[in-house]
Parts: sequence; structure tokens; C-alpha cells
Amino acid sequence: MSQSKNGVLTFCESTKLFQLVYNNLCFELYEWELEALKEYIEQLDIPYWEKHLENWSQQRKIPISVGKKHFIILVNREEVIELLGLLRFERQKMKFLKYSDIAYPFIKN
Repeated sequence: MSQSKNGVLTFCESTKLFQLVYNNLCFELYEWELEALKEYIEQLDIPYWEKHLENWSQQRKIPISVGKKHFIILVNREEVIELLGLLRFERQKMKFLKYSDIAYPFIKN
């Protein structure tokens, strides 16, 4: 149904389940669960979490609570956008990276 660089969303007609595979995570969801997940992710306050955890050493600062309260997936802004593209069944437009988009320490020898 939808595919991106890091994920794929499929539907099984016999079980009536959607399967969302994103990086190393796999979710099997009924339609109402998929809609609830999409609404939850759409309502994430990305600027709040990025500001709130700006001094945290981890790259991923946006929490997505899954199921029980003790299981949280951490993502970054780009991953949220990619997930929403998968859940909305949209194709992402390819954009070129800028130097500042690459998280790599440049060391001159």
C-alpha cells in the first residue's frame, strides 16, 4: 500500500490486518488501530519535544508511546514525517540533503 526508504505498509485480505514494518519494528494493526496510530502521530508536538530534550545526547528526541506506558519508541523529526507518509499512503518526494543534514563528525587529517 505504501513504501518508504525505511518502511513498508501492507494489508492482508485474509486476516484484515495492516502490517507496518519500520526499521526494526513490526506492527500488525486492524484498521481502527492504524487510524488511531496515525491520529496520535499527527498530534505529536515535535517542536516541544525537540526543545524539551535539546540537551539530551540522543539524536532521537520524540517519544511515541506504544501499548503499555512502559514501552516508548524514540524517533526524530524526519522519522515522524516518513511514518506519516506511510500511514497516509503518500509517496514521499525525494529531496536533496544539505551539508547540515548529515550527522557525521568531519575530521580533517
